[in-house]
Amino acid sequence: MNHEHETRAEYRRHLEEEIDQRAHHKSNDDFDHRPPYVHHHKGGFKWVWRIIAIICVLLFVAGGYEYHQLHNTAKGVFTNGDGKVDKKLAQGKPVSILAMGTDVGALNRGNSGGNTDTLEVITVNPKKESITMTSIPRDTLVRVNTSKGADYVKINAAYSLGGPKQTVKQVKELLGIPIDYYAVVNMGVLKKVVNAVGGVDVDNPFAFDYEGHHFPKGKQHLNGNLALKYSRMRYDDPNNDYGRQKRQQQIMTNVIHKFKTSGSVSAVNKILAAVKDGVKTNIPLDSISVLYGNYRPAMNSVKTYHFQGKNATIDGASFQIASPKEINRISKIIRKQLGLDPITVDNHETRMYRMQSNYDGYNHTDFKLPGGAEYNVPGSGSSSSTSNSIGISSSNNLLDENDNNY
Repeated sequence: MNHEHETRAEYRRHLEEEIDQRAHHKSNDDFDHRPPYVHHHKGGFKWVWRIIAIICVLLFVAGGYEYHQLHNTAKGVFTNGDGKVDKKLAQGKPVSILAMGTDVGALNRGNSGGNTDTLEVITVNPKKESITMTSIPRDTLVRVNTSKGADYVKINAAYSLGGPKQTVKQVKELLGIPIDYYAVVNMGVLKKVVNAVGGVDVDNPFAFDYEGHHFPKGKQHLNGNLALKYSRMRYDDPNNDYGRQKRQQQIMTNVIHKFKTSGSVSAVNKILAAVKDGVKTNIPLDSISVLYGNYRPAMNSVKTYHFQGKNATIDGASFQIASPKEINRISKIIRKQLGLDPITVDNHETRMYRMQSNYDGYNHTDFKLPGGAEYNVPGSGSSSSTSNSIGISSSNNLLDENDNNY
């Protein structure tokens, strides 16, 4: 490497020191402190959807700018309403949005088709002036009810089984949280959004080359195309996925900052124009006139969280398994941001985890489905022995709370 740049060995040492310091100052959140298992996804595009989640936030708070100028552009993104402003939005209450990044070329206006590349639970709390974004691994095991009976699949398949509403249902059940709205996004809008805010400013921790471009150490300005490359590099980073996530978060934070400081109708229209063919949400069109005034303060603080699964193998397929401890940790974070009391989540996923006799997600990764069920075989999870073996009742009251939209 060039002598003027920090070497990767030095960078690794600094990271190790930083991680060690953080390990001794963790909050008492009952988090599992064993080294997390990193699960690599083919194509390396999980990061894209974490950044694209920002788009959903921008759309949410952008709606109130000069309603008459934005209405026509927003028609292609928001759901046609009934002429009434959503009561929760009018009152400025905390809301949750599930952002779904799809792997299909066209959204088909939110209908089913293809899988989701990522899932991001976004909360917007204007009174706390904060936004949180929590990513859910696409390979997380869930139990889905289908027309042929129960099935055990990766959560990213819920979209192909029942569209955005089915995906919302699975996330609500998994975490014991309410979801107020959803937004379906395809990845083609990423470059346009970065360019729409005039590019992003990042502080690169070490120099590297990627896809024909040299990224020097230090502060630099990136357009949409370079931001894409900057965020994709993984193998030359001594901290691998975690180093990449840090670079991703730089971009997310800067996109929000650039949008917040511009504060112009022109900027909002550019973003809406950039995403109108790549985003579909069920936020009512009639409500966008109140969004800016009520929810813009939430952009003062943005926090990101990772729902950390453990590696597992089921019928030869790789999964991420959510432990009850991790499910409840994330559930508590999201519910607190929404002004809700914490609950103890007790569902299919927590009970399947507890029934394992040898699985630990580290040295022993074989995961057994209950009652002899098979992965991705509709109906195999429907037998009485399957449900009884983990004591699952036919009802689940976790989905009822604030459940007005579904």
